[in-house]
Amino acid sequence: MSEQGSRILADLAADLAADVVRRYRIDEQRAVEVILDEWRRNPKLLAVVDSAGSAKEAQRTRVYKDAATLTKKTIYHRLRAYRSEPAAFDTALRTLVELPADAPARQVDEAATAIAAAHVSTAERLGHRDEFLRVLETTNPPDSRVVVDVGAGVLPTLLGADWLRQRGITQYWAPDKDASAVAAVEAYAARVPAGLVRPAQWNVADGWAALHRRGLPATCDVAWLLKVVPVVLRQEPQLAPVLAAAPADQLLISGSRVAMAKRQNIEARERRVVQRFCADHGLRIVDDQATEDEFFLLAERG
Repeated sequence: MSEQGSRILADLAADLAADVVRRYRIDEQRAVEVILDEWRRNPKLLAVVDSAGSAKEAQRTRVYKDAATLTKKTIYHRLRAYRSEPAAFDTALRTLVELPADAPARQVDEAATAIAAAHVSTAERLGHRDEFLRVLETTNPPDSRVVVDVGAGVLPTLLGADWLRQRGITQYWAPDKDASAVAAVEAYAARVPAGLVRPAQWNVADGWAALHRRGLPATCDVAWLLKVVPVVLRQEPQLAPVLAAAPADQLLISGSRVAMAKRQNIEARERRVVQRFCADHGLRIVDDQATEDEFFLLAERG
C-alpha cells in the first residue's frame, strides 16, 4: 500500500473508531486496533483505499460501507463474548500455571489479575475494583463462611484469596458451565490455601444434587447470583426454580445497570426481572446497593 493509502486507512479507522466508541463500551485506541486488524485482511478494501484520493472518497464506496458495517458487528460480538480476547486469556492462564511452586504471592496476584482482565465479566469490574469489593462486602451477609457463587466465571481471580479469608470465608464454591473459566479457577485454587476456592464445572440444568455429590454442603450461608438471574430468565426461564432453590436462606443477586456492549442504561429492565424473580419464589429483598454499573439486592426466604 502506498504512503498516501496508509494515511487514508488510518484516517478512516480513526473516524470509524469515534463512532464505535459512542455506541459501544470500548476504548478508542483499542477500537482503532481492532478496525485496522480487520481491514488489513480485506484486500478489496485495501485496493479501494489505495486508489482513493481522500478518506471521503473511500467512504462513498460500497466496499468501504460494507467493511465498516461488518467491522462494527465484529466489535459488538467480541464485546459480548465472555473471552473477548481469547489469546490474552490463554496467555494469562498459561502464565499462572507455569509459575514455580514457590512463586511469591505478588506474582500469583498479577497472573490472576491478568486472567480477570481477559474475561469480560471481571474486566468490566476491574476499573472500579475497590468500589465493587466494598459494595459486595457491605451487602454480603456477615459471618458467611460458606459461599456458593452460581456462574462464578473467573471472579475468584478478581476477589483474591486474601479478600475471601479476611471476610471469614472458608469455602468459596465456584461452579460454572464454561470449561475455560473453570480451568482458570482451578489453576488459581492450586495457588491458594487448600479448600478455600472450590471450582466445579456445572450447569444450572444439572441441578443442585450434582454439586452436593461433589461436596457442596446441604446448606450454605449465602448464594451469590451475580448477573445470573436476568441471563437465565432470558435464555432458559424454565431453570428459574433451580436458581431459586439455591441451598442458602440468603441470596445475593445482582444485575447490570449498563449493557455489556452498548452504551445503554438497562437498570430498570434488569431490576424488574430480578424483582419478579424474588416475588415469584417467595424471596424478600432486605438490602439494595449499587456500583457504577451493577446493582446488588440481598434477598431472604419468607
